[in-house]
Amino acid sequence: MRQPPTQVTALCLALIVGSWAIGCSESPTTPARIPARIPQSLPALQAPPISTPSNPSNALVTIDDPLAIVHNEGSRFGYAARFLLRETGGMSGATIDRVVVYGPSGSDETGVGCWRDTLRVPAKGELDTFYTDAGADWLGYCGPGSGGYDATPSLYVVATFRDDSGVVGSVGAAISTVR
Repeated sequence: MRQPPTQVTALCLALIVGSWAIGCSESPTTPARIPARIPQSLPALQAPPISTPSNPSNALVTIDDPLAIVHNEGSRFGYAARFLLRETGGMSGATIDRVVVYGPSGSDETGVGCWRDTLRVPAKGELDTFYTDAGADWLGYCGPGSGGYDATPSLYVVATFRDDSGVVGSVGAAISTVR
């Protein structure tokens, strides 16, 4: 989608034209004066789009006890997302297809292409693979997480799944607990 010109675009054009005019002025010691409109404020950076959870499926999956374990990696931080997945409806189990963690520097995704086995939440059951240390060890670098420059980040996790009939659903939760 094409965006309309902004104040930043106008400023860039003014600077380019001003540079050209300075280089082409008659006196090298007296630059040409080009009035430029300098914006009072620059537009704020927009957060990455977060996929909106939806659940038309027969599996009623919840994300419980979400937290992030923060690792200092020099000038950056790594965020390992931990959470339980529960199916509360009892009508269908759910096979997990992917997990996306949205963080301050964008989003990171993991899914079935990286996992060694199928990850499934049974009807009226839970899946703790994304929650426990043993699950994190099993997942290795395929575990859900993200990275950034904030020691106390705002994170959001979305899990996408298929119920036993193949209908796709998703569930999301904010991660507000950081260790």
